[in-house]
Amino acid sequence: MKRTNVNKIAGVSLKIFGASVWAGISLFPLLFSLLSSFKNNTSIYRAPFSLPEKLTWENYRYAVDSTILLRGMWNSLVYSVLAIALIILMALLVSYAYRIRVKGYKFIFLFFIAGMALPIHAMLVPLASIINQLNLRNTLGGIVCVYAATNLSLAVFLANGYMKGISMELDEAAVMDGGGHLRILFQILLPLMKPVIATISIMTFLKVYNDLIFSMLLISDKRKATMSSALMAFKSEYDINYGGTFAAICISVLPIILIYVVFQKQIESGLAAGSVKG
Repeated sequence: MKRTNVNKIAGVSLKIFGASVWAGISLFPLLFSLLSSFKNNTSIYRAPFSLPEKLTWENYRYAVDSTILLRGMWNSLVYSVLAIALIILMALLVSYAYRIRVKGYKFIFLFFIAGMALPIHAMLVPLASIINQLNLRNTLGGIVCVYAATNLSLAVFLANGYMKGISMELDEAAVMDGGGHLRILFQILLPLMKPVIATISIMTFLKVYNDLIFSMLLISDKRKATMSSALMAFKSEYDINYGGTFAAICISVLPIILIYVVFQKQIESGLAAGSVKG
């Protein structure tokens, strides 16, 4: 009995130690950025891991007033929200088509899932050609559609896996009551899929909000630049304002942290439910 208790305590202690190490590794970049945001370039070069000599908000004022950071953050938020709405709609429609076994449903599902195996860099050249031919560069529709298309495969995979776990008896009962496909999908299935929708939303938001590759490909107008593109403005031809860059990084991650804190339970429940029901 005593040996069992000792083994349990040792196991718990090992888990706590491992979790603490992982948390420290994960939080170190954010902590380093926060400390460096209160330093100038000289202090960062001289003692990168030391505490700032004094707390000054000069770097934050520079990040907000002298760059397009806030505009870039706003643009990224708009692109993210619109892309999420389009992705959720498409993922629900594809998953429902698989649920009711429309003609060619297996091919349709595999078509979307195949996108998960396609490397991003393999898309760049043909995507650039299509964008130029259709005059979609610097257009809201083109930007949102590209972000939605490149993040749709994972959303379809998660939504389909979750929808499989919902009983078909609900559909049959709705049909007996005279409900059509749209009513079944949006009034019956959609409320039950809130956890996985939250998961899809936060994962899509992280990818779109932090994207740099597609923003460089799609956008040349500074007024429509994304947050990642705005961060590149801190690099001049001869020097980099590292203090201002770190301040901008700290500002830019605030929406991500706030969203995760608010929707933490939905994200974790959606991931757990999707892994079991998929």
